[in-house]
Amino acid sequence: MQAADRAAAEAGIPVATLMGRAGSAVALAAVELAGGVAGRRVVALAGKGHNGGDALEALARLAGRGAGAEALTTHPPEALGEEERRCVALVRAAGGRVRPFDPELAGRLLADADLAIDGLLGTGASGAPRGAAAAGIAALNAAGAPVVAVDIPSGVDGASGAVAAEAVDARVTVTFQAIKPGHVLPPGSGRVGRLVVADIGLPLAESRWGVSEAGDLAGLVPLPQGEQHKRSRGVLLAVGGSTGMAGAPTLVGLAARRTGAGLLVLAVPASVAERVGAAVPEALTVALPEADGGITPDAVDTCERWLDEAGAVAIGPGLGRSAATGEAVLALLARYQGPAVVDADGLFALGTGVPLRDRGGATLVTPHEGEFARMAPDTTGTRLHRAADRAAAWGATVLLKGNHTVVAEPDGRLAINPTGVPALASGGTGDVLTGLCGALLAQGLSGFDGARLGAWVHGRAAALATADLSPISVAAGDVAAHLPAAFTELTLTAGRGGPGGRGLPPRRIA
Repeated sequence: MQAADRAAAEAGIPVATLMGRAGSAVALAAVELAGGVAGRRVVALAGKGHNGGDALEALARLAGRGAGAEALTTHPPEALGEEERRCVALVRAAGGRVRPFDPELAGRLLADADLAIDGLLGTGASGAPRGAAAAGIAALNAAGAPVVAVDIPSGVDGASGAVAAEAVDARVTVTFQAIKPGHVLPPGSGRVGRLVVADIGLPLAESRWGVSEAGDLAGLVPLPQGEQHKRSRGVLLAVGGSTGMAGAPTLVGLAARRTGAGLLVLAVPASVAERVGAAVPEALTVALPEADGGITPDAVDTCERWLDEAGAVAIGPGLGRSAATGEAVLALLARYQGPAVVDADGLFALGTGVPLRDRGGATLVTPHEGEFARMAPDTTGTRLHRAADRAAAWGATVLLKGNHTVVAEPDGRLAINPTGVPALASGGTGDVLTGLCGALLAQGLSGFDGARLGAWVHGRAAALATADLSPISVAAGDVAAHLPAAFTELTLTAGRGGPGGRGLPPRRIA
């Protein structure tokens, strides 16, 4: 965004023009939030920079619509920059008042306000807020009025989502031109509320990092075609399970059968094959040799036929962590050179060396934070940077599960998934995601496309299950059962943005 500001100046776009557009977008969001502002009391807290100027521009427009407008600035109005002083004059010309910030005055005004505007700190601020900014954040959070944040809630680090001390809890955040990492990375993402992205005409360069939109993903869904047969729709070989862990490959199968794979083969230890086959009757089952509760390296020979036919393999859920099982995982990945999804105990077998770069086919690894930390103990930075770093190092697509899930490709592309609910923090939901992504890869999607489509549908299915049941009642099987509804919703979206009023942001990240 700093580069975009410089490019705007070089292109001769006046700051006043950009600030006016930003103020208009914030004012519009405020009007929509309040259901009209005529006769309403609106209080803006404004910092010294352009962020504060944007807030004052918005307040001036609301005053022009009949709002009772009050602004408190963290610096005396006469100490503000030229553009910010111009905005002060606009507020006063529209009938509003502008005064220096005082904590007691702020408390009184906000206690009676119908709406508040947070223009204290912008996306470039980092570290713990100090002085009037810190007091202003506290006053906004103590008041009952809903808050519209300008660009990002004050106190949230725009680059990382970090919250060093207190941060504004916004009802709506209006950001400009593109989302920032702080909008979608916790804990800051929890302070954003509904995110609105306003195009104010900044010449922003294209980014290879972005947020997955429904409209971007709808065309990736591999809908059946009339001339297809079961094998041409994709063969998925899923290898998983161990003594006492029949549920994991079952969930993989339940998800895969709802994701369009034409032929599903579940390769599991002989001791659980009958149980798994009964739970997923559409699947073929292969009984693998086992010892000490898990499969042995001879499993490669048992799977030989299906390794030749498979369009993709999914390896890991419920396999266990014996040394023999680890050898079997590495042998399967070495023998099979097509697309592979590696999850759960399969990731444990990879260790920290992660021998994936020399595989002939695309590899998708799907760790949660704990698994990722074990595989990559020395990575630092935000979730985005850590995922991108390991994708490049491993030569594999990394799907880092969590709030929000991050998908990173070795070539530098990265997508943040905006769907999902807390109910996904339960056992077995990762197995559902493995089956979902495995089936998509088996049908010809790339690792990156399969991962970002799979993550979006997985999160949306969990949200639909939560709506039908209860946040406390959703189990992994419920997520699998709601995959059809999530796919239907997505294919009907066709570029109209996210369903369910989630306000999904546009695809690029500044």
